[in-house]
Amino acid sequence: MGVTIKDVARAANVSTATVSRVLANKEGSYREETAQKVRQIAAEMGYHRNVSAAELAANEIKTIAIILNNTKTHFWQDVLDGIQDGIQAHHRNSIIFYAGDNDSAMLTQAINSALARSVSGILLVAAKASHDQLQLLDKSGIPYRFVSIYGEHNDSSKFISSNNIEIGQVATQYLLHHGHRRIGLVGIDNSPTGHQRLLGYEKAMLSANQVIEPHWIQYGDYSLASAQAAFATIQRLHLTAIVAASDLVGAGLIKAAHTAGLKLPDDLSIISIDGTFICDITVPQMTSVTQDFYLMGKTSVENLIQTNGSQFIPVAITARESVTTI
Repeated sequence: MGVTIKDVARAANVSTATVSRVLANKEGSYREETAQKVRQIAAEMGYHRNVSAAELAANEIKTIAIILNNTKTHFWQDVLDGIQDGIQAHHRNSIIFYAGDNDSAMLTQAINSALARSVSGILLVAAKASHDQLQLLDKSGIPYRFVSIYGEHNDSSKFISSNNIEIGQVATQYLLHHGHRRIGLVGIDNSPTGHQRLLGYEKAMLSANQVIEPHWIQYGDYSLASAQAAFATIQRLHLTAIVAASDLVGAGLIKAAHTAGLKLPDDLSIISIDGTFICDITVPQMTSVTQDFYLMGKTSVENLIQTNGSQFIPVAITARESVTTI
């Protein structure tokens, strides 16, 4: 048996309630000399406060579960930074569960593991939930929010994300405003996110009375490798500009273009989606539709706690060096 709170209280000659208050840092309910004594004894005895048990005993569960889906892009770190800052600002705790790389079985396992804990809410980062997984969440009665993703099955009142239709639209409009007409869309997948960005691209092209050729749209998985694999087709089509589905797709296109001897942006203009640090380290630096992933993460915590409706986080164009006017 491990050391219990009763063992610490007995050794310090105080009540278990006092030990609990001291270790929970609930100031004003004990003398400082008592607190020092309790902390010293707890440390000497190797006692560690069980946060979940303490929250249950107080009928005040403050732990938020974060379920993280692996992605081919690099935005998740900014999302997690925002979530952690939001959690600290609201005096909550967190626990992270890994859901694999679009692995449905692992996502179900992660959801079940989170629900088995004493949690007050669940944030699912970039997780693509099935109908059955949504039912599992809904039946639990525990509040949840999808972060950076929404789609066909995701409840419209339960997500914090950028507007993907807007992203596809403003990226394409930016290229149109720079005189481009043969504009490709590269690296999207067949998920709701990919469909939404495709719709935004189509809306912008049609609004400008531009014909859309189906082969101008090259599918992938948002990775650098998928962009490089698509480059030969892009070059054969004589496109003048590309909307890259992610910064990694844009970086892959730049690398392939350099290898093919193209001069950027004169021979090919590129605007990427996300606006992470990758845009600053490519040559040329990439113009992007920049998402505020940190704000997305921080907002998701407040939204979850306050049970607000779904929110879109604004995006903005960050002009760099990868788009030229023709």
